[in-house]
Amino acid sequence: MDDLGWGFWGKLAGMFVVGAILLFIFAIVFLRAVYAWGLLGTFIFLAAVALVAGWFVDRRNARRRESIT
Repeated sequence: MDDLGWGFWGKLAGMFVVGAILLFIFAIVFLRAVYAWGLLGTFIFLAAVALVAGWFVDRRNARRRESIT
């Protein structure tokens, strides 16, 4: 049976480390927002950011569908 190799495990470890760093940064930003705006204000802000991101993705997908037809 073939081993997955060092490259696979190295990439997996690298993705884990990058993910942990991004999660740590997100946690710091989230906790500072909670401290500044309160829990409800923070969730309202995150919902607004998610809605704007979804709007941009939806516009991009609509343009792709129009160009195909």
